[in-house]
Parts: sequence; C-alpha cells; structure tokens
Amino acid sequence: MPADDEIDLGQLAASLGRRRRLIAAVTGGTVVLTGLFTLLQKPVWEGEFQIVLASQDSGGGSRLAQLAAANPMLAGLAGIGSGGGKDSLETEVKVLGSPSVLKPIFEFVRASKREAGVDVDQLRYDGWAKSNLDIKLEKGTSVLNISYRDNDKRLILPVIGKISKAYQDYSGRDRRRDIS
Repeated sequence: MPADDEIDLGQLAASLGRRRRLIAAVTGGTVVLTGLFTLLQKPVWEGEFQIVLASQDSGGGSRLAQLAAANPMLAGLAGIGSGGGKDSLETEVKVLGSPSVLKPIFEFVRASKREAGVDVDQLRYDGWAKSNLDIKLEKGTSVLNISYRDNDKRLILPVIGKISKAYQDYSGRDRRRDIS
C-alpha cells in the first residue's frame, strides 16, 4: 500500500491519457495563437551607440582635487569631497535624457510619423521617451549606452544621428561656456 506522500506514476499516466484530447486541443490552440500573434506583430527596429562621458575635473584641476579623486576616503575625512564621481555622472545622464536635450528629436519623430500618415496627436514626450529610448550608464564606467527603438526602420538611423549630434552640441555648449 503506497504512503500518502508518494505519487503513483501509473495513475498519473492513466489520468493524462484520459485527458489527451483536452491536452492536445490546448496545446494546438496555443501554437496557433502564438503563430498568428508572431505573424501579425509589427517588427521593432533598434539602433544604438555609446558615449564616453568625460568627468568635469578630468582636465587636470587643482592638485588638491587630484588628491581627493585619488583617495576619496581621505578626502571625506578632510571634508574636501572628490568633486565629480558617481553623482556627477548620474546627473549628466539625467540631463542627457531630459526634454531640454531630446525635445527637438521628439519633434522630428512626430513630424516624420505625421508625414507617413500616422496619427501622432496623442504622442507625448514622456511616453515616447519611455517606450522608445533606453539611456543607461554602464555599471562601473563613464560609458553611456543609448538605444532607440521604433516600428519604422527608416527613422532609426536619422534619429540616432540626431541624438548623437544633440549630445555633442550639449557637451560643446558646456565647454564653450567654461571657456568664456
């Protein structure tokens, strides 16, 4: 006599055998629905590039700032602070993903989609950025990974180029501001 905590594989096989039509119908339906979904879904195209974010104090700076950067623990004890660092890079990433930098690209995408006959009246910057853009700092580095996804293959390269140009203009604007 089997114990209560044991499974009788013979009974399980017999039970599955009695329900083979139901199992076959569910499996076949799932395969057909998955196939239809795959065939009817629009392809999504993606383009990506990387940017190396330069630290604000990478151009030498004062001797004290260099020492603080080399030994952040000692700088913390002395109350100096290390200047750039992780917080500076995270701030830079937030600025680069903000509407102040990317709004012209969003307007370009809206205009291009409107010309193609797509209804873009409900398209807003926040929704577009959340669903189409991926801007992430690579862990432990100052490398920023940017990717853009869209259903329209023709938009990928122009949008990636415009984002890259906008980032170059943004970094050049800060450099020009520092020089003047």
